[in-house]
Amino acid sequence: MDIQRFFDNWHLEENPFQAEEARNDSVYARTITTTVTHPDFQKIFGQPTVPSTSIVFGEKGSGKTAMRLMMERRFEAHNATHDNDRVWMVRYDDLNPFLDQLSHTLSPKNPEASLDHIRLADHQDAILSLAVTELVDQLLLNSKDPVIRRQRKTVRKLSRELRLDLAVLALLYDNPRHGERETRWHQLKRLLRVGQWVNRRGHGIFVLGLAAIGLASGGFWYFSETIRWEWQLLAVVGLAGFLGFGFTWVSRFFKNGLRARKVCREIRTIARNVRFFGDGLWDLPSRHSVESMLPEKGDQDKRYEATKRFLQIINRLGYRSLAVFVDRLDEPVMINSDAERMRKLVWPMLNNKFLQQEGFGAKMLLPLELGQLLESADADFKQQARLDKQNMINPLRWTGSTLYDLCTSRFRNCQKEGAERIGQLNELFEDDVDERDLVDALDQMHQPRDAFKFLYAVIQRHCQNTTGETGNHKIPKLTLDFVRQEQSQRVVNLYRGS
Repeated sequence: MDIQRFFDNWHLEENPFQAEEARNDSVYARTITTTVTHPDFQKIFGQPTVPSTSIVFGEKGSGKTAMRLMMERRFEAHNATHDNDRVWMVRYDDLNPFLDQLSHTLSPKNPEASLDHIRLADHQDAILSLAVTELVDQLLLNSKDPVIRRQRKTVRKLSRELRLDLAVLALLYDNPRHGERETRWHQLKRLLRVGQWVNRRGHGIFVLGLAAIGLASGGFWYFSETIRWEWQLLAVVGLAGFLGFGFTWVSRFFKNGLRARKVCREIRTIARNVRFFGDGLWDLPSRHSVESMLPEKGDQDKRYEATKRFLQIINRLGYRSLAVFVDRLDEPVMINSDAERMRKLVWPMLNNKFLQQEGFGAKMLLPLELGQLLESADADFKQQARLDKQNMINPLRWTGSTLYDLCTSRFRNCQKEGAERIGQLNELFEDDVDERDLVDALDQMHQPRDAFKFLYAVIQRHCQNTTGETGNHKIPKLTLDFVRQEQSQRVVNLYRGS
């Protein structure tokens, strides 16, 4: 029997069990708001109005990314109905650009060696870069969307202190994938109205102008037969101004250059240009407390301060909290699913002060291997992480009953509109197969991805063993038991690594 004929008999528009990756699962994308989810989902999600950190350790295919997508959808729905307590979301799930930049900064010839030196500050910089870049993207977007226009209007009305804070954050962390950073910087300055009347080039031209006036006037004074007080005054004023303003220019030039080099060396996960950063400092008032936000070597407090300033800014835009989704940590090329490399990458983030910041909630969806390594971690690390306060789930387990409900829900949602929906999944099988048989079989699969593979293998084996003329679209118990044994062994081998 052709599999499509089996699907047509059950009025299926698409295969309910074909997806292996939540990001590419069309069934899940369509039913994400109504589908069955893990019993611990609400604990992981928490309350949008009260941000909280959750740490989940789960096997590949256990639904971590699906949970992240559902949490994002829930936050979006919350934001759509609330104007003053929305959640700003940061997706920290593509670490390749940050790790590539880190290795380029620390160890270009041996990229893996850079993992030995990764710090919490590097993660903080990466997260701030994602958050600030998205904010600048929205503010500079040429759109007639009323929400965007309202945000731009609100930003213009911020206090000068907050507008300057946003300018400093953008100078530090704006990292656009498209467009020139310098162009964006000038557009943002105009929006925030924080630019100086005289920048580095203008200051330099002014100093040279004073020198030219002083020298020209001195020449007239020296070579003129009649000494006029006007030339004397211009010569003195010009040369004195040249010396005074020139000293200020040189002093600020070297000071900003030194600041720029220090900052660009310290922010290791984002590509920074020393010259551009130094010029950007000229655009900010020297009296503004820029120093309080510029990161220094080994100083994490500046990152906490930058996060606090960012939260103060988005608070004026109606966002009360910042939610950071940490996912897919095993996928970067440099990590390549290696447990020890993942440990070096993740361990710095397991810091109670970082995870319990006010107005901050991290949703960390981590590979199961890290949960196993956590058990052998030393007491000092566990005391620093305080995982008892982080809503930790280790490991993420699925029962056969939950998988049965999930698979039944997916099957129903794939049936054509107006078609008679199945009551339970066991209706696909002959009468000697009851709900308990399927629950027990799915329990051996442990997680959604393997449950879907199992059910598709059952359907596939039934179609292979049945001719189209018989018209038998109910699966016999013998086929279920055979595939169950085959797939359960596959899962066991997978867990053993064989």
